[in-house]
Amino acid sequence: MKSVKIMSVVLLIGVVLVLAACATSEEKANRERIRLESEVTTVTVEHKGTGLGIDQLPIWITAYMNSGASGIERLAEYKDVYAIVAEENGTALQPLLTWVNNFNAQQQIGATINTRIASLFQANEHMLPNTDEAVRSYNNSINTLVSASYTGARKDSDWWIKQRIEEKGKESETRYRAIVLYTIPKTTLNEQIAQQLKQLAEGNPELDEVFNAITAQLLEEGLNSEPAPAVASTSD
Repeated sequence: MKSVKIMSVVLLIGVVLVLAACATSEEKANRERIRLESEVTTVTVEHKGTGLGIDQLPIWITAYMNSGASGIERLAEYKDVYAIVAEENGTALQPLLTWVNNFNAQQQIGATINTRIASLFQANEHMLPNTDEAVRSYNNSINTLVSASYTGARKDSDWWIKQRIEEKGKESETRYRAIVLYTIPKTTLNEQIAQQLKQLAEGNPELDEVFNAITAQLLEEGLNSEPAPAVASTSD
C-alpha cells in the first residue's frame, strides 16, 4: 500500500511538472509573438492623395484592407456591384503605376468568380445524377464559366501607398503598394453567367435540373463568397 501511495505521488508530481513546462512554453511563445509584433512597425510615408493635400485614405481602401472585396461590396455606394480588386507590391513606384495602367481586368474577373462559382456549384452538388459522366461534366462546367469572357466591368479607382517598414536592429525598408478596383453590376454578371449555364445545359438533360437550380439561386442571391486578393511583386 505504501508503494502505491509513493507511486501516486510521483505520478502527480510528474503531471504537475509537465503542465508547468507547457505553461512556460506557451508563455514564452506569447512573449515572442508580442515582442515581434511590437518591434515591427509599418509607417505610411505618403500615398496617392498626399500631393493633393488629402490626409485620409478613400473609404473603399479602408474597407478592402479590413474585409477584402466583400467589405467594399457592403458599402452603400457599392451594394449593387461586384468588386474586382487586385494589388501588387514593389520597391519602386513607376513599375506599379505601369501595372495599374496595364491591369488585365478580364483575367481578374475569372479569378474573382472562381471561388464564388465553385461555392455555388457545391451548394447544389447533391442534385447531381449518380454517374461519373455527370460529375465530370459538372466539374468541367466550372472551368468553362471561369474562362468565359464577361463584359461590363469598368475601372472604378486605384490607389498607391508608400510605406516604411521599421524593425529593431535592422535597416528600415521602403515599399510601395498599389491597389486597383474594377466593378461590374451584379445583374450584368449574374445574367451573363446564367446565359453560360443555359448553353452548358443544352444537350445534357442529366444536368438540366441542376443548372436550373443554380441559375435560380444565382439570379436571386448572386455570388456571395470571394477568393483571396491577388498579390504580386514587381521587378525593378
